[in-house]
Amino acid sequence: MRIIGEFDLDQIKVTIFKMNERVSVKFEFNLLEQVYKFRDGSGINTTEDIKKLCTEEFSVNIKQIFSQMADARATALLSMQGMDGDENTFDVII
Repeated sequence: MRIIGEFDLDQIKVTIFKMNERVSVKFEFNLLEQVYKFRDGSGINTTEDIKKLCTEEFSVNIKQIFSQMADARATALLSMQGMDGDENTFDVII
């Protein structure tokens, strides 16, 4: 897998990877990632193609998904803190 391009989309880092007959686009924001994959023939082959894909509407959708991911992570962390630590600890193996 090789990186064929990078750019920023507002506060989101976009990295484009190429491997075999597939292009993967990774969006990163606040320790969260979304990856979209495209096969050859889909019209997505270059950094410019990805920039065209990243319309205002697409950007808004990406940000909404990041918001949902952050909420899910926060909820999971909060529920984990409420668990009884003694029952959920690993045994010590020496």
